Amino acid sequence: MSDMKWLRFIRKLKPYNIQKGLRYLKHYGPKEFLIRLSERMEPEEVPYGPWREQYCAKEEDLACQKNHKFSYCPKISVVVPAYRTPEIFLRQMIESLEKQSYENWELVIGNASPEDETMARILKEYTGKDPRVKNVPIPENIGIAENTNAALAAAAGNFVGFMDHDDLLAPDALFEIAIRLEKDPSIDAFYTDEDKVRTDLSEYFQPHFKPDFNLDLLRSNNYITHFLVVSRGLLEKVGGIRSDYDGAQDYDFVLRCVEQAKRIEHVAKILYHWRVHELSTAGGGGTKEYAADAGKRALEAHLDRLGIAASVEKTQYFGFYRVKYELLSRPLVSIIIP
Repeated sequence: MSDMKWLRFIRKLKPYNIQKGLRYLKHYGPKEFLIRLSERMEPEEVPYGPWREQYCAKEEDLACQKNHKFSYCPKISVVVPAYRTPEIFLRQMIESLEKQSYENWELVIGNASPEDETMARILKEYTGKDPRVKNVPIPENIGIAENTNAALAAAAGNFVGFMDHDDLLAPDALFEIAIRLEKDPSIDAFYTDEDKVRTDLSEYFQPHFKPDFNLDLLRSNNYITHFLVVSRGLLEKVGGIRSDYDGAQDYDFVLRCVEQAKRIEHVAKILYHWRVHELSTAGGGGTKEYAADAGKRALEAHLDRLGIAASVEKTQYFGFYRVKYELLSRPLVSIIIP
């Protein structure tokens, strides 16, 4: 290993990364751990930091977006289930909405921490100065699915986006949804690219540049994740979030949405920042076997609803599945050799 590689490795040695590595070693074993370690040691062909600085929306871009006169201006509700959210995370999440260049939005926070006085104080502060921020008190924590549903019940938007309580939206996220709806109001589901961000926002890394909609890929892994926005009509067709699939409730919801959606639009811009910290799943979910089981059940239910004869297997990689379709006939395949 070269001196430069060792230097890059040492710079990444932080308590969180060490804990994450030990979890990965325990779950996947020494061989996979060494493979992943060698991958992490490799330098980026194109460093993400400078690339992001070049391509993210600048202040002049945001100013132009704010001055855009929309012929179709739907309200977009962003729904957030919150439970014991640290003060700095809660403030930064709310302020990432307040910085949006598109202004017809509402933020609906389902607060399942009635005993948390700090959260109550912060939410009162923001709801008092911006009527677009709504606080939905939930008497007790009833799980992420039902907490989300409680917030959904209070959402009034024509479109609804889903966000975690410790994450951030890029300031042009809702504008990029709205500008596409202005051109084609028939789109009823959107998803965007995303990246990860350090707890203290010091570094954005691991960009996820997603493909356009790919059903086969979705049946292997929930590559859509964040930022998902669906129309009110589609939401009413598929219903809310199901607690039967806790751990993979978002995968179940996405699969039900794509079954009913008429138009699914991939917004090929990084508009969602997934925060990595000790309590988040952004850094890897190797220890959450129940979530992998829930994802398998969600995928099986999806295939059953569509009447597709197939079996689902978990793979050695967390959150990835293999669908084995049954052959219902054996058609003749002719190979022509000129």
